[in-house]
Amino acid sequence: MFQHQVRVCLIDDDPSFCEIYSVALREAGFVLSIANDGEGGLDLVRREMPDIILLDLNMPGKNGFEVLRELSADPSASKIPVIVLSNNDRDDAIREVGDFRADFFLVKALTSPKEVADIIREVMLS
Repeated sequence: MFQHQVRVCLIDDDPSFCEIYSVALREAGFVLSIANDGEGGLDLVRREMPDIILLDLNMPGKNGFEVLRELSADPSASKIPVIVLSNNDRDDAIREVGDFRADFFLVKALTSPKEVADIIREVMLS
């Protein structure tokens, strides 16, 4: 299907969520790296240049909106597809994410790891 294993960067501060997605996405055949905050996520993205980013919005320190802002301003990282995966589904949050380039906005509580894996494949094939 893909020329290489798809490298996914998950940026989320919830250890349980990261563990669940770590298992599920690796079983789906993806190579996964995890950062537990926005600053670490930006460092990881710039160092590893993943194929796709899964990003939570609500994190202490540098939140997902700030991460999106910095990614958008970085010529080397701005073309990496981003899937926002958050329980922050308020209209103002969705509008703010819309100011940046995000390929999908998914609500964690309504989306299974299998669905996320399918969406990653869809984004990578488009």
